[in-house]
Amino acid sequence: MLSSIGCPYTCGFCVDWNSRYVALPAEQLHADLDYLSRHYPKLVIAYHDPNFAVRFDETMDVLARVPKGRRNPYIMESSLSILKGERLARLAETRCAYIAPGIESWIDYSNKSGAGARKGRDKLEKIVAQLEELSRHVPGIQANFLFGCDSDEGEEPVALTNEFIRRLPQVWPTINIPSPFGGTPLYDELHRDGRILKAMPFAFYYNPYLAITLRHYDTATYYDHLIDMHEVLTSNKMLVRRLSTKAHPAVRFVHTLRTLATRAELADFRRIRTMLGSDAHFRAFHEGRSDELPAFYTRLFERRLGRYAMLVPPQARRPVLEPPAPPVEAARQHTAKAPA
Repeated sequence: MLSSIGCPYTCGFCVDWNSRYVALPAEQLHADLDYLSRHYPKLVIAYHDPNFAVRFDETMDVLARVPKGRRNPYIMESSLSILKGERLARLAETRCAYIAPGIESWIDYSNKSGAGARKGRDKLEKIVAQLEELSRHVPGIQANFLFGCDSDEGEEPVALTNEFIRRLPQVWPTINIPSPFGGTPLYDELHRDGRILKAMPFAFYYNPYLAITLRHYDTATYYDHLIDMHEVLTSNKMLVRRLSTKAHPAVRFVHTLRTLATRAELADFRRIRTMLGSDAHFRAFHEGRSDELPAFYTRLFERRLGRYAMLVPPQARRPVLEPPAPPVEAARQHTAKAPA
């Protein structure tokens, strides 16, 4: 479901960076929730809002209008800057079952996570304390990270993320790779800098693949860091700790499934890292020195399409990368976005 569209934040990697936040009519939302609670009482509602409950009290008031014994559990994605104080009790009251706040980076996007000017370890301590409190009100939590921002440099982001994982076994972290989605400030900046891999098909703009060159990491080192963090995340020790928490049995079951799925992704990271060390052409492509798509991606692309691969010939797999927005125009859009 949707209770709103757009987002008040201007994260440069997000396709909603310049879309104005608009809450859907309260009566419409209430009618949907009332219908679902009457006819599908065991249903779990997933809100696909880019940023749920920005107008927190208004949204919670609508959810609370459904009688207490009939409220469906729900999952949603929100910002930690919204989730604080007495509001946490309202999440439990309205049956929030799972929440996925965006932390993104230990340096950037601190306004979104409610960390103010905090960076690095100071931000870690603030986030850990807030998520520990949040876990007392919401059964399941996922924390979203973006590793590979231009602000990421050296070992510190990796060390802080690993410490976060170890300190909060009740929280599932997702570590995302930056993708240059068109129409975003990230795309414009990377295009101007010549850091987008021009031959990489759009199908690989997602984990475990890297479609750009990074400012502070060569590709091999970057994958070493991804492997390091995911080894900590999927270790048997962490799985045992997650299963030993007081989380709801369903959450512990999901953590088990996600551990197995992420181990498969870890195997992909390792495979790519091995090729970076053994295949000169593959390494040259990822370092931006070759514009020829490696056979590895060609085979994978065709395997995904199966017998339909012949309908997308090699020349049609190469992305059409539109020119970036002029810096002045991008800045104007950034400052003109209306607040929530």
